[in-house]
Formats: sequence, structure tokens, C-alpha cells
Amino acid sequence: MSLFLLRYGELGLKAPGTRRRYEQRLAENLLERLTLAGIEARIEKMRGRFFAHIAESSDNAKAPGVESDNTTDNAAGILARTFGIISLSQVDELPTELELLGNAAAEWGATLPQGASFAIRPRRTGSHSFTSQQLGADLGAAVLAQRPDLKVNLSAPEWALHAEVRDKRAFLFRKVLPAVGGLPLHTQGKVLVHAENWRDLIAGWLLAKRGCTLELVEQAQLPKPERAALELWHPRLRKHPKTSLDELPQLAHRRKAHGVVVGWDAQRMVAPPTGITWHAPLLALPAERVTVLREILLEQKPPEGPSGKEPE
Repeated sequence: MSLFLLRYGELGLKAPGTRRRYEQRLAENLLERLTLAGIEARIEKMRGRFFAHIAESSDNAKAPGVESDNTTDNAAGILARTFGIISLSQVDELPTELELLGNAAAEWGATLPQGASFAIRPRRTGSHSFTSQQLGADLGAAVLAQRPDLKVNLSAPEWALHAEVRDKRAFLFRKVLPAVGGLPLHTQGKVLVHAENWRDLIAGWLLAKRGCTLELVEQAQLPKPERAALELWHPRLRKHPKTSLDELPQLAHRRKAHGVVVGWDAQRMVAPPTGITWHAPLLALPAERVTVLREILLEQKPPEGPSGKEPE
């Protein structure tokens, strides 16, 4: 069983009732994404965090869009592509006793290169007999007792061990992997995607990142890579046949959609029909930024963010 700690961002700033609703939807989305990939999992909620318990099984299917055959790697890729998660870490869970945590830190320190610099990154939530500063100091001392050749560098270490103690549970991890962020899918209104080319699919992806449910109106033969990629980000994507621009407001009203999203730029911009809100999120973006968004969509990789190295 592998364990991932999942962090979310802006939904934590919502009012309590809204936050609970968004958290519930995010938990459902996480479990759905993993289940569709054939990965057996359990999602656990803790204050300010989610945990994904991933079953290690040779029967687990390979996750779409991920090259590795390893279940843990597949799960990490899927979790990082779930809207609402800003970062994740594969963690080891231990009791909260400082001695046991120190022993685990010493084992980690034993794997570091000769003379390397390191830091302990402590974080604590709840009531404990020790402070966060003491937690970091004790774990650092345990590492140095095992490896006196190592050097402490709190500002720019070559290696870092994160220690997070939450109530009666403690977690150690080495990496903080970036994830896509945004709001959980299906927490906002529904929008139709006027899909003529890959730019329209990217525009739809941006609305999905803000929590909108998408329905695709296929106005032309769409490029297969982008279309398939969007369906990985947005499972169970509903499609509609070609519909004229003038008839889109009527279709939107029948589907109870709040708007239509397009990937228009200044050259493609036309006066759209009235009666519905039109969203053109790429209109003011430079071409370079649109290219980056296309790569994120196609490569199934989240935007670059903080990450750490792991001892080889």
C-alpha cells in the first residue's frame, strides 16, 4: 500500500459550507479518476489535507497517459492531473514519538552522498509535547549522529527531509511534486465548448480548471491527440454533434449551460449571437503562453513548480 499526501489550495479559503461541498466533490473526483484507471484506492480526508491510499497490485491496470507500468507512478500522475490539487507527496506514516521519527531520519541520512548538505523541514498541526522547531532540531541531530560528515544548510540544501506531524499521526517525505491546481471539476456551472480546433479544446481546459463541467460541441474533425488528452483531464466528457453558431444559445439553454467557451484569438473573433454568455479565455494570451498550455494538455504534466530530489 502506497500513501500520498495531497494538498489543495484556494478551496481552503471558501466559507465553511462551500468548502465542505468542494472537498466532497474533490474526494469523489480523485476516487473516480483512479477507479477509471483501474487503480484500487481509498481517499481519506484530514483537516487541510487529503490522503490517497493506493493498493499495490499487479492486477491494477496501467493508467492512461502515463508511460510507467508502476502502479504508484501511475497514481501519482493521475493525482497531479486532478483539478483542485496543488501538490502531492508520497509519504511514510509513523507514530509521533520523536525517537521513532529520529530513527527514520537517520536511515534517510545514511543514503545521502558524502559531505552533502541537508535540511529538515518540520510542520506540525495539533497539540504535542514538542514544538515544530524542536521536531526539526531533534531529527537533524539524529541525522548528524549517524552521518557527522553531512552539513546543515537551511537556506539551500542539496537534500531535504520533510516531517509533518498532524495530531496523532506523523509523515516523512522527500519530494513535493507540483500538481495542476484550480478548483475541483463539477463545482461550478456547465459550459459548452465550441470545438473547431485545438485552441478551442485548450480554452475548454482552462474553464474545467476553474471547476466548470464541459460539454463538447464538435464543429469539425478535431485533432485526436488534444481531444483524447482533454478526456483524460475531464472523464465522461459529453459530446454533441455539429451545431451552427446561431443555434448554440438554444442548445446551451436546453442543456442548462451557463455559457459557451471558444478559443478565438483576435483574427478569429466574430460577433457571437446574443442570449448566452461567451467565454474566450485565450483572447488576451500571448502565443507563447498558449503553446505552453497546449504542452501541458498534451503531455499530461502539471505546470512546473517546487520539487525536490530523492537520493539515488
